[in-house]
Amino acid sequence: MPGRQLTSAEYARLAGSGALIEAEWAPCRSACPVHADVRAYLDLIGRGKFREALDVIREVLPFPGACGRICHHPCEQDCRRNDVDQPAAIRDLKRFVTERDYPEGQKFRKPVQDRAPVAVVGAGPSGLTAALDLAKLGYRPTVFDRSAAGGGLLYSAVPAYRLPRKVLQADVDAILAQGVELKLGVEVGGALTIDALRSQGFKAVVIAVGLSRSRGLPIPGADAQGVELALPFLASADSSGPRFAGKSVVVVGGGNVAVDVARTAIRLGAVRVQMACLENEKEQPAWAWERHEAAEEEVATLHRLGPKRIVVRDGRVAGIEFKAVTAVFDEQGRFSPKYDESKLTTLDCDVVIFAIGQESDLSLARGTDVKVDERGRLVFDRNTARTSAQDVFACGEVVTGPGSAVEAVASGHRAARAVHQFLTGAPINLAESLPPKVEKIAPATVNRLLKATRAAMPTVGAAERRRNFAEFELGLDEAAAMQEARRCMSCASGPFVLTDKCAACLTCRRVCPFEIPEVKEIADISSALCQGCGICASECPANAIVMASYGPDAVQKEVGAALAVLRPDRLRIVVFSCGHHAPATRWGGSEAARPAAVAKEIYLPSMSRLSAADILAAFEAGADGVAILECTSGACRYPTVDQRLRRRVDLARQLLVEAGIDGARLSLAVGGAGDPAAASKAVAQVAERAARQTHKHG
Repeated sequence: MPGRQLTSAEYARLAGSGALIEAEWAPCRSACPVHADVRAYLDLIGRGKFREALDVIREVLPFPGACGRICHHPCEQDCRRNDVDQPAAIRDLKRFVTERDYPEGQKFRKPVQDRAPVAVVGAGPSGLTAALDLAKLGYRPTVFDRSAAGGGLLYSAVPAYRLPRKVLQADVDAILAQGVELKLGVEVGGALTIDALRSQGFKAVVIAVGLSRSRGLPIPGADAQGVELALPFLASADSSGPRFAGKSVVVVGGGNVAVDVARTAIRLGAVRVQMACLENEKEQPAWAWERHEAAEEEVATLHRLGPKRIVVRDGRVAGIEFKAVTAVFDEQGRFSPKYDESKLTTLDCDVVIFAIGQESDLSLARGTDVKVDERGRLVFDRNTARTSAQDVFACGEVVTGPGSAVEAVASGHRAARAVHQFLTGAPINLAESLPPKVEKIAPATVNRLLKATRAAMPTVGAAERRRNFAEFELGLDEAAAMQEARRCMSCASGPFVLTDKCAACLTCRRVCPFEIPEVKEIADISSALCQGCGICASECPANAIVMASYGPDAVQKEVGAALAVLRPDRLRIVVFSCGHHAPATRWGGSEAARPAAVAKEIYLPSMSRLSAADILAAFEAGADGVAILECTSGACRYPTVDQRLRRRVDLARQLLVEAGIDGARLSLAVGGAGDPAAASKAVAQVAERAARQTHKHG
């Protein structure tokens, strides 16, 4: 992929409109169904800006608490760090910021809602997302759901050990606080019909009823006592006490719901739980980590078995007989199981739970102009999110089929866009033109990158968690979260070359630790190869290189804003720190130990970002001293940064002296980024010298 080149005028126009960062996307953002700006919120977490990080997440994801626990995190599967060591723990970091800045109830500004009322049927993630988007656009959405709580299957079917109810309720409450009305215990399709909604003044209807009914199998014995279906079983499960006493349970199915059922049965007191599925280990649809956790909890998985009949004794389940499966898919990859009826296996058990799929309850369409096809599915146009009725739209699993919560959210966004276009008289156009994603890292570059261990999620041991429905993943603490966020490689944050300023001087080529720039008439820096360290931008003598993820004066603006709110008669010290190795709590774990003179700690992804001009600008903005906390020599994730930083500090100190300012008011502490004692010492030295020169006190 070629480098990115602009004129200075083009850069100014794009930077002013906010479009510059959209030139390319990091693979994590492209892979996310709602295209959350992962790089942006991980950068904010790494700098301790947790509330701002949560705001970035919630721009596109109204269920951050839920998705921080149950998302299948395709972003991590596409993380370019996979080629270096392990992907960034994106889902765990999303959970961290919701726990850090969410639980006490954030304040939301309710939008002005002066547009038409819209009805949404179904309070799952897709329906509530569509309603929230419409509320933000000024509509008056009312969500109807026959259940006793919002959240759809996230509430009734996802076990509490994976998603505590209070976490989901916090997400729902935040949505309602932004202008969405929720009416629970109200079923659309009975006395309240779609026509009745129209007569009540609703100008559009969104159907988001999901896949609310479990499928069974019409095999002999399926009506015996002890045969259950997955969703009713999960909905009735709770932690009030054991449900099974000495029971042996067989779960039929191999998907994520089947795993939830099996692990729930264990917690309800089942002595033995076996999960039997058609697929082999590679074909089994449940996520690998879910299967691993189930195995830890002593759930046995049996492959290549197809149910033949329930063994019944005295009207109760006594076992289940299976036939061997020879193939699950045909040559075109379509589901078409084949069996060997001569090879039979019988499992003794007293409970059989079918978890083989789900279907929608579309009784609300009966007798209306909303059509259902011969297979019992809504007639639906994916290009417009519209059903057969012009004013009725649909979203979520009722039209997409089984999927994840974040995919349901993405579908809800599309439906809201369609409704808005319909109600404003615009042609419905849901086509998206997304920026290209950055390509894979070249092996030669990978070999130069610093490896960093991924933060492990603390968990309750399998023997303990089998006994209750308490959440078994305990969450990252602040120190681990900030360190993990700093593992992000800032993909797609690399430079733009300003063609009218570049003098082809070769400085960028000379200073790049990855030998990426190519220079002919002007510099060309491949965004696929670039690691976003910013050394070239800091060293360019013509200021001809600008970064996608931050402006050339970003550091100076942050310093100016910090100093502007402080009393000029007090000592003010600015601390620049390498955030990649900095502890979460800088001053030895005690805020009381924080030097009073510190005006602002500015965490940088790497000290490569800090130029001599930034250091001098801090003094120009009113800082009495500057302390720079570098990592241990050689520990920076970008090679050669430590040597270059020292040269910049020497240059800045020389210029200070020439301006009549004591050079000792600028200090560089090697290793101070990770050592609270060294950090405190460096700040104290700068503060003492600055106080002597300025006669101020901290």
